Amino acid sequence: MATSATSPHATGFPAEGRCGYYVEKKKRFCRMVVAAGKRFCGEHAGAAEEEDARKRILCPLDPKHTVYEDQLAKHLKKCNSREKPKPDFYIQDINAGLKDETEIPEQLV
Repeated sequence: MATSATSPHATGFPAEGRCGYYVEKKKRFCRMVVAAGKRFCGEHAGAAEEEDARKRILCPLDPKHTVYEDQLAKHLKKCNSREKPKPDFYIQDINAGLKDETEIPEQLV
């Protein structure tokens, strides 16, 4: 009387609203949510081999994620990995001490 649990791979399709990419290493479908009308999540969109599909490339600021090639300029403006501007009051190495031991200030207060 052993009942087998129905896994998404056993049925041949992923859970509704989830990515259709099968992760072989984990032996399951990707669990990321997909956009309306899409089959794959943003990370696995390259797996869809459609002729009119846009090309995804690695983000030059952070290669841990990908971006559409035609939206690269827009992405670089809002990517969380970009270098953020320093505040006006920031001075680099202000508390680092003397750069060289031979440099001694003329007047010690």
